[in-house]
Amino acid sequence: MPDIPLYAEKELLTGIAAGDQQAFAQLYRHYWNEVYHLALSFLKSPAQAEDTIQEVFVKLWHKKETLPALQEFRPYFMVMVRNEIINTLRRNHRHLLIQGMEPVIAGTAESPQEALMNSKEATVLVKEALSSLPARQQQIFNLSREQGLTHEQIAQQMQVSKKTVANLITLTLNHIRGYLSRQGYLPELLFLVIICQG
Repeated sequence: MPDIPLYAEKELLTGIAAGDQQAFAQLYRHYWNEVYHLALSFLKSPAQAEDTIQEVFVKLWHKKETLPALQEFRPYFMVMVRNEIINTLRRNHRHLLIQGMEPVIAGTAESPQEALMNSKEATVLVKEALSSLPARQQQIFNLSREQGLTHEQIAQQMQVSKKTVANLITLTLNHIRGYLSRQGYLPELLFLVIICQG
């Protein structure tokens, strides 16, 4: 899916902030398929995936006045999507205990998944997985996930095609997922932390 040009995105967000429902509908149509299928891949339920993404757009509309101040909309929006998927998973009471993880101390407020998400373990594992990849592949991934650059911006900076950027990021994500599995972890939440950032 092509990105919205930056100048058009700014106009779109300004219109949405002013209450322009047609501008909001355009943004909705642009992102819907991508984020719906992302939610579906984790939730495994079309109804839950649809409800979850609808909730994201409702929340986005409620905070529409803040949108024009964003430097880039996509990283901000994808974090909203990620957080709402996590919220749905928690409400489902899915079994998300990590193999070998110490039981949560009785009486604490943290659930197992909250303990995991709040720990530094996810970051450490991702860095370990990345360390075995070629430096150029690591750089492209970091530009996407840490700096929030679009595929087009990365392609220009690295002097490669957008398709090359997309392919390398996909390969990197698959590598991280496999690494987490080989370490004996259920990768869903850890993977979710990084997949929605770009």
